[in-house]
Amino acid sequence: ISANRYGPGEGFYAVARAVRDLIRFDLPGTSAHRVYALAKLAFKEAIRRKVLFVVGLFVALLLLAGWYLNPESSDPARLYISFVLTATNYLILALALFISAFSLPNDIKSRTIYTIVTKPVRATEIVLGRMLGFMAVGTVMLVPMGLASYLFVSRGLSHQHLEVVDVVEEADGTLVGETDFVQDHKHAFTIYSDLDGEGNPLGTYSGLTEVVRGHRHIVKRDADGNFEILSPEPLRARIPSYGDIQFYDRGGNNNDAGVDIGAERLDAGGYGSAGISRVIGLSRGSRKVQHGYVEGGTLGKAEFPFQNVTPDRYPNGLQLDLSLRAYRSYKGDIESGIRGSVTMKHPTKDIESNPKTFVINEYEVDELNLDTDVQGTDNNKTRELNVFKDLVDENGQLTIVIKCLDRSQYLGVTQSGVYLRAGDNPFWWNLTKAYVSIWLQMAMVVAFGVMFSTFLSGPVAMVATFACVLLGFSAEQVYDTRHFIDSPVERGGGPIESMVRLLRQDAMTTQLDVDTTAAKVIKTTDAGIVYSLDAIATALPNLPKMVGTAEYAASGFDIFGALLLRHAAATLGYCLLAFIISYFFLKSREIAA
Repeated sequence: ISANRYGPGEGFYAVARAVRDLIRFDLPGTSAHRVYALAKLAFKEAIRRKVLFVVGLFVALLLLAGWYLNPESSDPARLYISFVLTATNYLILALALFISAFSLPNDIKSRTIYTIVTKPVRATEIVLGRMLGFMAVGTVMLVPMGLASYLFVSRGLSHQHLEVVDVVEEADGTLVGETDFVQDHKHAFTIYSDLDGEGNPLGTYSGLTEVVRGHRHIVKRDADGNFEILSPEPLRARIPSYGDIQFYDRGGNNNDAGVDIGAERLDAGGYGSAGISRVIGLSRGSRKVQHGYVEGGTLGKAEFPFQNVTPDRYPNGLQLDLSLRAYRSYKGDIESGIRGSVTMKHPTKDIESNPKTFVINEYEVDELNLDTDVQGTDNNKTRELNVFKDLVDENGQLTIVIKCLDRSQYLGVTQSGVYLRAGDNPFWWNLTKAYVSIWLQMAMVVAFGVMFSTFLSGPVAMVATFACVLLGFSAEQVYDTRHFIDSPVERGGGPIESMVRLLRQDAMTTQLDVDTTAAKVIKTTDAGIVYSLDAIATALPNLPKMVGTAEYAASGFDIFGALLLRHAAATLGYCLLAFIISYFFLKSREIAA
């Protein structure tokens, strides 16, 4: 840009002088006191523009949301959390875009900037002051929005069942019944007699209801026969421990992928955990298939080796959570559902537990408690096994095998849909981490807005920042398009080839019916367009990964600390880059001379 403005020679010297001033004078001479004063000034300026009305708008949205959110949703917690995080994200990013892009151009236009640059203030301090001041504005607004979100979700999901109906005592003494109908749902429950230290019945009963609409209740009955249904269990953030995945075909042979059942596909994240498989250490473009189907009634299975399975990590036994799919090759008995089994086995020795059967629930997370003392076989001899002593090897590894029991039916599994739950974190802490992720996105938008405002007018700077954000959100689609075009299978090609096929009404799976030279030109042009977009998308922040943390919180998964650290490192890098570019452009303007 300097070469274009001043010519190659003078442009080189202009950049060299700016580098010298940055390293020799401006960075060493930057004063924290002056940066704070300028940040405080930017903060007050933003407040004067009545940006706090966004908090009021957010509260109004929450009040209206209570009317319009689907009360019959199968998972209202997911719905409520997704709503509050998405609304916060869009409002805060829009606010950051507006205040950061217009501030400096308006000061230059109104000439109020001269009262600053005529003082002994450095360009580094002006840029830092603006960025920190606007980030402080976003922080002040995120705090009440986060508190309002927590109250909205907590109060919206709070309800109480008051009585039980149709209670029947089974032959073994257990009580089976249902709760009353509240907020468009009811729960079935089975509760067991409480025992004293010697195993004698106390005359009281306690247990849990079935999971309905993503929650369950504790049910108690005292010695007088009075039932008490407690409030829903508090929202939680599951801490998953993932393993690898290995498929076996119907003959029991290793297979890189599950059974191909046609067009039916699995989300690589599994139900309620979309995109989580990318945080398990998987690289983009990996050849290993992370999801597939297992054929029922055969030797087909999916094995999951889990690491670090120790008594210290799982003091209360193993909790296995399953998000599975079922594919029926014939209707059969749809009332009873498709059955599966879970077996624990030693990674290298011929020791395994007896299978534990379950019925696949496609639309809920199945929670299976695996006892630490189980019946099993050791070299075909039946005996009592202890999971940690007999089934876990010296490296802390345990293999869990999942099978489908019904012949000619298929069980869909994903790597991130089967995990051991290492514990739970409180919901408020997980929501806080989701808001930290929103803050990081806001900081990045502020940095880009300040950067563009140093050499563009307000509206143009806002459009440029918005374009960066939009391309950042489109990064995943650009990556997918590139791999789609690079695929050896003919699928329609890039934008130019697709347009030619549309005009000629050619099928997307056939060879392009043009002469060789035209085909080369079209494919070369498409490759240039796609790889240019890919280069831009790679250079810009991958915002879908950062926004994806909201999906973690909504799905009830703990947001990994390592994931937040990665996002924080990326944000710091982009802010540093924006700071350096802003400094150079500000130094090149006459007001900074």
